[in-house]
Amino acid sequence: MATAFVLNAELGPVIARYLEENSPVEHNRDQGRTLPKAWSGLASEVDVAGLLVPDSLGGQGAGLVELGAALLEAGRHGWSGPLTAVAGVAVSLLRAADPQDTAGLQRRIAEEGRVVVPAFHQDATGESLVGTATLRDGRVDGRWRFVDSGAHAMDLVLAVYEADEPVLVAVCVGDEGVDVRAQDGVDPGRGLASVELDAAPARVVARGQVVETAVRDAWRVGSLLIATDALGAAERAFELSREYAGTREQFGRAIGSFQVIKHKLVDMYAELELARSAIGEALRLSQERTDGWREAASAAAAVVGDAGTYILREAIQVHGGIGFTWEHELSHHFRRVMACRGLYGTPKLHRDFVATAKGLS
Repeated sequence: MATAFVLNAELGPVIARYLEENSPVEHNRDQGRTLPKAWSGLASEVDVAGLLVPDSLGGQGAGLVELGAALLEAGRHGWSGPLTAVAGVAVSLLRAADPQDTAGLQRRIAEEGRVVVPAFHQDATGESLVGTATLRDGRVDGRWRFVDSGAHAMDLVLAVYEADEPVLVAVCVGDEGVDVRAQDGVDPGRGLASVELDAAPARVVARGQVVETAVRDAWRVGSLLIATDALGAAERAFELSREYAGTREQFGRAIGSFQVIKHKLVDMYAELELARSAIGEALRLSQERTDGWREAASAAAAVVGDAGTYILREAIQVHGGIGFTWEHELSHHFRRVMACRGLYGTPKLHRDFVATAKGLS
């Protein structure tokens, strides 16, 4: 029998219970592009938005392992709110670039649940971190694509250039010159958006080389957290498949007694365990900022991207045609894993990162 994968024995059950009571998967798959109602409760009652924010700034002062536990449950319950983008990526970026919180954004995230979302990509594929946006006289011009939770955002955090100097700025979504448009995606609840700024007023958060380093590292953290999210969905898909194989009957026998189904479940479980190991180790190394944490994060993103895809495809095969229908929970997890696979870098991109770091390319 499969053993449970536990990242934090205290926080995980709290998140699971809250989502079961306030945002079950039946509700989540109909969520659409709007900010989920459960976000305010998760931020104010569970304090999940400020998990990584230092306690001196009103946060919990926790680490990536604890946030990973929350995201694992979000994935299992099919909840597509801005947890990765805000509590993980935005806070990681701000802690590195603005550790004293002179912009006040970390405190607002922790105390108000303010939806502060980073935008990284100006290229057509959503993989490059090289940008061309400019800051002149306190106003920003530029366009970004594939902004995770951009449709949920209240503030945007962007890396731009003033002359040749990298600058991190914050832009309020409601200001003039800010155009945020929801993008079509395989998982509408992801809140994917494009952003266009035309002389939009901006506040400077940080300047200098620290900005480029902070952006790269925050994006890498995002790749790890989105993979943790996908792992939760894959775990749920395996659980559903195992249960279905034990109860669905054909020719007077449970389908789980047929060798072909047994082989599928065993292969799914093997992929799941590999993904769990990669995520657990990468979260630990990234939390401690141990040497090699970036490579571990990319390795986990690559492993989960491929393993999650395999598990969900096989889960649909175990369920037959019903697994791909809108009415079945499994179809929601399939869309979620496909969306996670393409955000914060594809498995191929992350394999290339690891190969380069190890001198293999």
